[in-house]
Amino acid sequence: MKYLEFKNGLNAGQEYAVYLFEGEDAFFRESGVSLLKNKFITNPELNLVNLDASTEIGEIISSLEGYPFMSQKRMTIIREFYPKQEQIKKGLAKYLENPFSSSVLVIINQKTSDQLKKFESVCIVDCSKADISLLVRWIKAECSSQNVSIDGETAKLLSEYCLSDMTRIKTETHKLIDYVGSGETIKIEDVENLVSQDLEYKIYELTDKIGKRDFDKALLMIKDMLNKGEMATRLLSYIYNYFRRLLHVSISSMTEQELAKSFGVKEYAITKMKSQTAMFKKKALKSAVDMLSDADYKIKSGQCEAGDFAYLTIFKIMTGK
Repeated sequence: MKYLEFKNGLNAGQEYAVYLFEGEDAFFRESGVSLLKNKFITNPELNLVNLDASTEIGEIISSLEGYPFMSQKRMTIIREFYPKQEQIKKGLAKYLENPFSSSVLVIINQKTSDQLKKFESVCIVDCSKADISLLVRWIKAECSSQNVSIDGETAKLLSEYCLSDMTRIKTETHKLIDYVGSGETIKIEDVENLVSQDLEYKIYELTDKIGKRDFDKALLMIKDMLNKGEMATRLLSYIYNYFRRLLHVSISSMTEQELAKSFGVKEYAITKMKSQTAMFKKKALKSAVDMLSDADYKIKSGQCEAGDFAYLTIFKIMTGK
């Protein structure tokens, strides 16, 4: 289930013995754990146990079989726990098939764990990055609660600058609220001036300029990133990886959902990439990937200076030379 479904279900009295929070957005993972603590745990010093992922299965079971003391439940938390089949067989399966009603097991993972998903007692909470429409609604609601206005276009730009990461979005939204003050409006220029763009978003914008043959703006973006301390080798590596993805998207017969899963990104990001691939011929994308691969090799082998070669490679991609 999605995070909001979990939250609404919990408020409605829906309970599970095991919660598996998985996905790349730390904000949702940690917020989910906080909700469970607030609902089930009193005297956390006695009823809350944090175990390492390397903990023996027997010790995990012992913690789960402990009784709560002056608390509704006893909670055991394990982070980045990906049990193998043999570990499941060593007692964990038996517990998951018949868990204690007075105990809650909370597993917090960035990646998926198919072994844990086989049991009905496990509530799987999807903590991947939220859709852009949901993030826009959250930003607008958060601003409204502080008597600050923001329109949908500005909220969308803020979300994109933060690459849909809720932790960053929350921090930057509150920064903007404090900046404009109660009764005021957050404008696009406020976001542009006060919110640092994530490097991946900058690469997206740069690729857009390259695709549109906007040579001057593309060079200015490279210059700005290098002047702000971005290493030329890292910058070229990001551009190279992005163009590889564009090429893959342009030639793949996979659905947007399948591509998103393959790349570990939201479908919205794939939609963006598909709109960019329309600006390039497949041959041009292949040529760009080859040029960037060659540039990466020559820089790492010391055949040329990274900063100058970054400009030259981008120029070649745009001119097709």
